Amino acid sequence: MTYEHLFSVGSSMRVLLGIIFALFLICFIAIIIEETFLGGRRRRKALKNARERALADSATTDPAPQNSHTPRHRL
Repeated sequence: MTYEHLFSVGSSMRVLLGIIFALFLICFIAIIIEETFLGGRRRRKALKNARERALADSATTDPAPQNSHTPRHRL
């Protein structure tokens, strides 16, 4: 193994590490942009509240009660 061969392996490893680091930075910047400019946390909270309201509304409009402890009047 010659010195030139060792140096070429090291440079290819540095290139690979540089590509991985660049991809990490791109993903990190994309997360920051999504959270700040696209309202990430507010959007998720609004979707959660909408799902909870829809679930509560569907529970009150159900014609048959699901609770077995509900007293029923016989005619």
